Amino acid sequence: MISPGSEAHAVSQASPLTSPFARLTARNGRPLRVGIVSDFVRIPYANGAAFQTRFLYQELRRCGHEVTVIGPHDPLAKEEDLPPGSISLPSLPLHTYPGLRVPLPLESWVADSSRFDFDLLYAPVTSMILDFAVWLRKMKGIPLVCVNTTHLAAAYEVMLPEKLARMRAVHVGLHAALRKPQERIFASAYNDSDGLVVLSEGLRDYWRERGVTVPIHVIPRTVQPEMFDRPLGADPYVHLQGRPHGARLLCAGRHTREKAQDRMIRIFARHVARTDAACTLTMLGIGPETTYFKRVAEEEGVADRVFFPGEASFSQMADYYAYADLFVHASLSETFGNVMSEALWCGTPTVAFADGMGTSAQIKDGVNGVLLSPGTDGATHQDEANRAFGRAVLELIADPQERARLGKAASRIARERSSPLAVKARMADAFRAAQDHASACGLKAAALGPRPLRWLTTFNHFRRWGAVNGGVYLAGHLRPGVKFEKNTHPQIAGK
Repeated sequence: MISPGSEAHAVSQASPLTSPFARLTARNGRPLRVGIVSDFVRIPYANGAAFQTRFLYQELRRCGHEVTVIGPHDPLAKEEDLPPGSISLPSLPLHTYPGLRVPLPLESWVADSSRFDFDLLYAPVTSMILDFAVWLRKMKGIPLVCVNTTHLAAAYEVMLPEKLARMRAVHVGLHAALRKPQERIFASAYNDSDGLVVLSEGLRDYWRERGVTVPIHVIPRTVQPEMFDRPLGADPYVHLQGRPHGARLLCAGRHTREKAQDRMIRIFARHVARTDAACTLTMLGIGPETTYFKRVAEEEGVADRVFFPGEASFSQMADYYAYADLFVHASLSETFGNVMSEALWCGTPTVAFADGMGTSAQIKDGVNGVLLSPGTDGATHQDEANRAFGRAVLELIADPQERARLGKAASRIARERSSPLAVKARMADAFRAAQDHASACGLKAAALGPRPLRWLTTFNHFRRWGAVNGGVYLAGHLRPGVKFEKNTHPQIAGK
């Protein structure tokens, strides 16, 4: 693990008066009233978007701004879990993914725009609660900044049962019936905002190609030094006690097919474990596919060398990265992988596939990690890519000096790109740009206009919000649900 840099520590301890968010007060003449429209009012499981919302919520409040989180009602949330003053919208559970709620306009009070009074709206959401944010912008004349947190092309597969997910014809049909319409819906919503935040240059190009014309800001997620620059703790790999010492590979993230952990297990079994008899793979996390991934390990004959310790607490993650020899990542769906950013920050040598999005923005091949072509859809090309991945892992296992060189560069570059001060400065710029955009396009409050205009605005957005999220709720019953372990993560308003 790389020793914490004094600069990063200073950033985390900076006075609120020196924060880029403090300068928003001077521009506005008073602290802002910020509404954060979120898919979560509580953090039920490890989730990059929710952790970034937590960071933004706390930093804005630290600078004196009034922040209100608006999201789906969570019946499992305790009073101490909820940010003070949060607004919980009616919701239904997503059967596929316990802990995730689908917000819906099921009660009349939701359509009363007089209940919502903000200077700025921020919407880091994946669901069509985004339409609620756009409705608020139009009804109240409030500048809106959206955030693309999920690569939509990969997200729908989570809903499919395992057998259907293997059928190419199903994917072709879903591409035409779901993916393209979904992209059009989100592009339309983004164009009804005052700015879009994406997490990598690849995502900026992706949305430009799909017709998004509003200003797009590339802002990576931050890593919190107070969590990842703390003194090294005890070795968390207790599941490896009693085994012969060997290289430790770590793969972390939610267990869903879009993250491609099954591919990582197969690469390990076929191209690493057969050559290195002592190497192990730890699959940190939990999700709908945990049972499936365990079955893959058994089928590949490596069940005794692939370990599933569950979901670690946020405070433990730095130790998992520090005690690992390599971080390995096969996902091609990352807008910006938090686990990737954390591993790089901690100086853990990393091997990953180039995805043209988050991972490709985070790793420079041969500089701060190893970035490999993922191969095409054809089985032959993917097999070649898998073999190349396995060779890269074995070469780094055998070369501790190269691991150290990559790790040192990884830590330095991550601090330059993802330090809290750098992220806050870019976010403050996006907020100011959104205010300027709203002013330049003559944004007016529909709530002050004729009653038919108010009714039409509400009908158009609530109809789409209800239809799309209602469909997501129903689709969630295509697959059996799973249970998560006890929540061990810090909450949005917590310490």
